Amino acid sequence: MKKLLETQFLVYLAKCIIGLMITYTIYVLYPQHQFFWSVISVLLAFSPDDKDAKKVAYDRMKANVLGSTIGMIIFVIHVPSLLFMCLGVLMTIVIATILNIQSTTRSALAAVIIVLLYEKENASYHMALERMFCVIVGCLIALLLTLLFDFIIYKDKRKRYIRKAKVIKIHYTHKPKS
Repeated sequence: MKKLLETQFLVYLAKCIIGLMITYTIYVLYPQHQFFWSVISVLLAFSPDDKDAKKVAYDRMKANVLGSTIGMIIFVIHVPSLLFMCLGVLMTIVIATILNIQSTTRSALAAVIIVLLYEKENASYHMALERMFCVIVGCLIALLLTLLFDFIIYKDKRKRYIRKAKVIKIHYTHKPKS
């Protein structure tokens, strides 16, 4: 129960809820597009662990762009089949390892499969491109929320969370002792 009241948990919870609200609103406002993938992407991009939250957000963004791009390339080359999905998974894992973003490979793999999934009647590169765009929109929203929370909330040297406004006020209003 104590863990539920920790600031790190509450920040993660707030990011997820706000990200969900933003992407779901986009999904409702533009029902003709596939923004439900943005809803999924925004939630995949957050990390409950606050260690290097910005780095994790950037890496997950890179991973989703990587996975979406590989999925799009494969989709353009050949309408996806199990063999081409396996090729996409293989390429994604190899490139994520080369780029040193292995910790976010799951996000990249999800993006590959999202872009490669298609309905038989809508098997066009336009739909795959739209899925790629929607995944990236979700990741961008997650990244922006991470940066916003990082701007608003600051950890002092003892890893305690405090508002940045308080830090700025203390730093600039207290004169050093002579």
